[in-house]
Amino acid sequence: MCRGTRRIIRERCSLEHKCAFFVSTSCFSWVILFLSISVAGCALMPQQQIADKPVIMPMAQPIGPARRVVQQLTAVWADRQESLLAVLELDAQHIAMSGLSNDGLSLFNLTYDGKTIVADKSPLLPASLNPEFFITDFQLVYWPFAELQKILPAKWRLEVAEKKRILYLEDQKQVEVDYLTPDPVWPKEVDLINFQHHYRLHIKTISYDPVP
Repeated sequence: MCRGTRRIIRERCSLEHKCAFFVSTSCFSWVILFLSISVAGCALMPQQQIADKPVIMPMAQPIGPARRVVQQLTAVWADRQESLLAVLELDAQHIAMSGLSNDGLSLFNLTYDGKTIVADKSPLLPASLNPEFFITDFQLVYWPFAELQKILPAKWRLEVAEKKRILYLEDQKQVEVDYLTPDPVWPKEVDLINFQHHYRLHIKTISYDPVP
């Protein structure tokens, strides 16, 4: 993780009274969830291309405008809870994500250019964890409804209710998104339930900054 990215994360953590995230060192199975953007030259681990793995829904294309987002992510399973601070950078050409543990350990870097996901991750993380799941969850929350409708194949449908999005495969509910603090530009606080992979994700946006 390069010096500039680490400085941004530490500053945001300080603004949140230095308690924006706590990642358990005994269990990192959720740390790749929506991990923030990989700045060029910051990756510390060898890159590997992730391809031909199942996804919860097709991935949409990256979209603008260019912006940098800092978020606190908390994932809950039946038997545990994990949290981390993530930094994301997005534009019309790519999505990039990187995340740190509470002691500054770089856990995962991920980029997606609309065709290919490239990831490097810490050996502390299980090999079975699939980055595509987290890209699709992220897009399901923040991408415009019309953009998601374009990429849904037959048997999939996305329904929108007041402050909610619900994704179905045939008649089976796959993911439900609840916008706790709706915003037309970028919802500040969101709950997501992934029924397929049995977790609940709480996303709290700490900052949202346009990038010139």
